[in-house]
Amino acid sequence: MSVKSTTWQKELAASLDDPAQLDLKAATLRRMRRVTKIFPLRISPHVLSLIDPKNTRCPIRRQVIPSIRELDQNGSPDPLDEEPCRVGPGLVQRFNDRLLALVSANCPVNCRHCNRKRNWRKAGNLAGPEDIARWLSGRRKIREVILSGGEPLLLSDRQLDKLLEAARSSKQIEIVRIHSRAPFSLPSRITSDLLRVLKRHQPLWMITQFNHARELSTQADQALKRLRGAGIPVLNQAVLLRGVNDSVSAQVQLGRALVSNGVKPHYLFQLDRASGTLHFQVPVKRAMQLIGRLQRNYSGLLVPHLVIDLPGREGKVPISPSAFVRSTKTGVLLKGSAGRTIHYQDTLEQPQTDDSPCSYLSNDG
Repeated sequence: MSVKSTTWQKELAASLDDPAQLDLKAATLRRMRRVTKIFPLRISPHVLSLIDPKNTRCPIRRQVIPSIRELDQNGSPDPLDEEPCRVGPGLVQRFNDRLLALVSANCPVNCRHCNRKRNWRKAGNLAGPEDIARWLSGRRKIREVILSGGEPLLLSDRQLDKLLEAARSSKQIEIVRIHSRAPFSLPSRITSDLLRVLKRHQPLWMITQFNHARELSTQADQALKRLRGAGIPVLNQAVLLRGVNDSVSAQVQLGRALVSNGVKPHYLFQLDRASGTLHFQVPVKRAMQLIGRLQRNYSGLLVPHLVIDLPGREGKVPISPSAFVRSTKTGVLLKGSAGRTIHYQDTLEQPQTDDSPCSYLSNDG
């Protein structure tokens, strides 16, 4: 099945970005505007169509509809300390062998748990092909280039072609990957023209983020099928989100939906504690219990690696007895990749609440 190259652009232009487009009572609209003044609203028509209007706990709704709890600013604007690790315009090097290139500032959907919410209003400099090629030149320890953002696939096919060419400009590069939520948020973006560009730069990996089985719509299934048909391997990196996928049943359903589409559940990330996201955080102890039950009772193909991405150059740490040092009054102590002990601030177990509007259907949704 082919998709017209212009379909996704028309859909993107019709995205919902004003709370007034939602069917809200006046008081609720005022509260939402307080949130979106700091953290803007954006939802693609496709994602809006997936929300269950009758279910106040719809897992997609929780990820995309603003909550007044986002005004809790106790997290960090830059939870992974990416800014101190910038080495050029849009270039971040937290690991000796990997270069992260932030190539786009925008997304089809502003996910409310995003760890780069700081960039929604002001993204800063982005990486272009020349920046990537220049930094790779002569730096032989770098083996991997990651194109991220924002959403890299919002760039034109020509721009992506040049970026991927730059990512392969040094002979030592072994892995190039694109981190994208487009198969969920804008599946019409996976066009025949795009696939022709991606095929020119193989081997190439696509890293998606599906957090709940409901996100794997018929359109998403077709987008993943097109990627697979083009020979692009796909891995999924989900985020463990309170009230979205923090149960055994939700993780099993997600794993089965992914594997049936030829996608391996790779990582399940503990929340990066970005400002405006802490209401999504799941306690570490419960996260460990959850992954333990999955490992004991279900196929290894369905079970992702549960990890915490520590700030700066400390790396990704598996949430396991080998990394766990001890609990503290405010969190847990973990061993980083360099052997240092790092404190991760935890959250208390809390009852779930319905804190987003009960009615939100847009006029054109």
